[in-house]
Amino acid sequence: MRREEAFVCSALVEFLGGPSVASGADGDDPPDMYLTFGGSRTGVEVTRLSQFTIEPDGTLGNRATQDSFGIRLIEDLNTKLGPLLPQNVSLLIGVHVPVPNASRFRKEVTEWVTQVVASPNLGTEDERNIDGSIVSVSVIPERPSEKKIVGFVVNKHSSADILLNARLVLEERIRTKSKLCEGLAQVGPVWLAVFNDYWLADADTYATACRQLKMRHCFERLFLVSDNGAVRELVVGT
Repeated sequence: MRREEAFVCSALVEFLGGPSVASGADGDDPPDMYLTFGGSRTGVEVTRLSQFTIEPDGTLGNRATQDSFGIRLIEDLNTKLGPLLPQNVSLLIGVHVPVPNASRFRKEVTEWVTQVVASPNLGTEDERNIDGSIVSVSVIPERPSEKKIVGFVVNKHSSADILLNARLVLEERIRTKSKLCEGLAQVGPVWLAVFNDYWLADADTYATACRQLKMRHCFERLFLVSDNGAVRELVVGT
């Protein structure tokens, strides 16, 4: 099992009564693992609940992938241009993603920040629209850290509605995994364990979101596993 799957397996074993009551073993992918509990073996499919974006065409996108471009850009600017800044100043850079052309955007942002680094005036703030995305650069007092250039990433396609996000990502994961495991469910019981990597939504939020869903699936039981090992059983509304 992968590390995340092993963590989920351990959490489910404890939830079911501990090692003296249940045990886990590698699965056939799918399912990701098997749990022996109550004298029977049950397949368990594991998936991750991560924050996503709602794209203009209504589909769900991978926010982590989109955000990572902005994070890497800021880190690269710090590595390349940070050492050129005077000791008394740092830069705070804000980047809005996604961008239509990554290489062109990176080039134009780097050129602009290079100009700022050449003559930084403490307290100045500027904002530009570069290739359809907002970028801000602020010259701030030197930070007590190793990084001279720091920043933040704003995703233009993210939603602030936490319950909506939780419901959409749950629905997508349950539907996708149900299609994958429907053949297994005809042979024996299959459970779905969802690992929560969307830290803004807690167990109560997911429980509410799950009750709002109206969908069929092949899983006998659904479990939410938090990063602290807590387990909550979820029930899909009918």
